[in-house]
Amino acid sequence: MDPLTHGLASFALKRAFFPKIPRPVLTSMLLAGIAADLDWLSSFIGPAAYLKWNNGPLHSIVAAVIVGFFISVVIRAYAKSRGMILNGIVWWFAPICAALLHVGMDSLLSSGIQLFWPISPKLIALDWAPTFDFWVLGLFAAGLLLPELFRLVTDEIGAKSKKPRGQAGAIVAFTLVAAYAVARGMLHADAALVIMQRSYAGESPRRGAAFPDSTSLFTWHAVIETESALHLVNVPTGPLGSFDPENATHIHKPDPSPLLETAQKTEAARQFLANARFPKATVQKETEGFSVEIRDLRFDATGQNSHVVEAEINLDQNSRVTFAQLNWQNQPRPH
Repeated sequence: MDPLTHGLASFALKRAFFPKIPRPVLTSMLLAGIAADLDWLSSFIGPAAYLKWNNGPLHSIVAAVIVGFFISVVIRAYAKSRGMILNGIVWWFAPICAALLHVGMDSLLSSGIQLFWPISPKLIALDWAPTFDFWVLGLFAAGLLLPELFRLVTDEIGAKSKKPRGQAGAIVAFTLVAAYAVARGMLHADAALVIMQRSYAGESPRRGAAFPDSTSLFTWHAVIETESALHLVNVPTGPLGSFDPENATHIHKPDPSPLLETAQKTEAARQFLANARFPKATVQKETEGFSVEIRDLRFDATGQNSHVVEAEINLDQNSRVTFAQLNWQNQPRPH
């Protein structure tokens, strides 16, 4: 999810479960809670670096523990230099919890994270929530801001609460976010089940996935693979949902060929295929040979067009590779 949501979640975590920690520990929690998103900076290096590092090792359980502890040690040393001694376990335990909360929330997304790195590089993606989830952001914001408004009112009338500031609101926010995630999971399971029970252009599905909508809980964007094609279709869920596979867009797979096989063996294609959920290759005849473009239809289904990577391979008339590179999708390609 986005850094703002992670920052609010870390602050809510502090208020709900660590209400009495000093300010340096809160700083550690906020930094640890957004640190994993530093891998997004790889996009400034280029699409190849972005594909390799984004949602990679920094989004693992091991990295969360290491980064959370490292940040807490640095902040503790700074606090000590300012005359504040942090004792006990909370000074390092709370930031680690914030870092683990980050990777836990991001495991709900469809982008996938290397949750069990370095044991396994496999991407874990539950496909329950979108990258930017307005509802999660709103629930955390409400859980933090509404108690402040109530506090202003009670202070005006002279009634001061003895409970930790904002704790009840933060706990309610976490409860509602958890309930929301469970509801998302149940609706996703319904969508994933229904798409595998239908046929598409007369063919049975081999595999499929339902990806979340950025605003609606009841709309899912599915990609289904059959023997000869890939199919994109919206899946309504809930009591009023009525799914019609005839509304699917059918995208036929290219015929197997030595040219396509050669393109897929390039380093650029291998790196791309290791991360793509539903790769689709397009082969075109060019003046001096052939071009092969491989893109992930997951992004076509969800409509995402920012920081989307594709592979481009050019071959000559004799099917020898002349160019192979990862590029940003829908942007001019260097030659």
